[in-house]
Amino acid sequence: MKILIPRAYTSVHEQLALRYLREGRVALGFTEWKETLAGFDILHNALVIRDDETSRFRTIYEQMVDRSFANNYLEALLQLQHVAQEQDRLRAHFARQILQHLRDVGLHDPTIHGVNLLVAYCLYFWESFAMGYAFEVEITRDLRAAGIQFRAHDLRDRQARLSPYDLEILGLYGDIKNTLYFLQAGRSQQLRHDFYITRFYEGQRRYTLIVMVQLAAWQEIDGDTIAGLLQQATRHFPQPVQVELASGSIVVADYAIWKEKVLRRQQNDALA
Repeated sequence: MKILIPRAYTSVHEQLALRYLREGRVALGFTEWKETLAGFDILHNALVIRDDETSRFRTIYEQMVDRSFANNYLEALLQLQHVAQEQDRLRAHFARQILQHLRDVGLHDPTIHGVNLLVAYCLYFWESFAMGYAFEVEITRDLRAAGIQFRAHDLRDRQARLSPYDLEILGLYGDIKNTLYFLQAGRSQQLRHDFYITRFYEGQRRYTLIVMVQLAAWQEIDGDTIAGLLQQATRHFPQPVQVELASGSIVVADYAIWKEKVLRRQQNDALA
């Protein structure tokens, strides 16, 4: 077996990826983590050559990890009573199974140059997948508990998981994102959806739940805003903040305040 790494993948990327593999996400600072993620994106096109068959890293992940473990993980996730407290243990349980599976199929031989990058790549995208859906389950359960009416895709159905949006509320289409990294260059083009429920990290372990709403969609709920910068938006809460992104204007609102406004609008619509 031979592994070919794209030229754009630097020695710095490699050192950070291997550090992530050894020590986990918490070992890397904010700037280091951004560089690590950029490196993982480059590794989509790294190649594994064995027995005259060539596969990209992204194909290996889809075949050996996603199709092998995603459905079972999601079934187990949906059975958890307390997702926030229990999801780390569940994710780690499946990560150990993934590592063993890679060994069983001959894709985790440490004597082969570059194989640890494949392992780090698979574990990172597994972690991203698992944490993202755990957050989605937390949010949908919270919305349901708050009495908000919504329509969501079925996590048990792989085709439904690939739907263009995660949920529909008030005729608006939204996504649930575990972090704001989807805004980074190279990860996303225009913000296509009406709203995004996500976490605004204000420290490695401290975050605020926010909703980013397209300006026209916000005016359907509540038109009041003040102008501000994205990186300072939560300082103005509970006041919604209109910020300017490369893709245009968007309103950043406190998640709890957004829920109150959505619920009030749904209740008023029901009485009309």
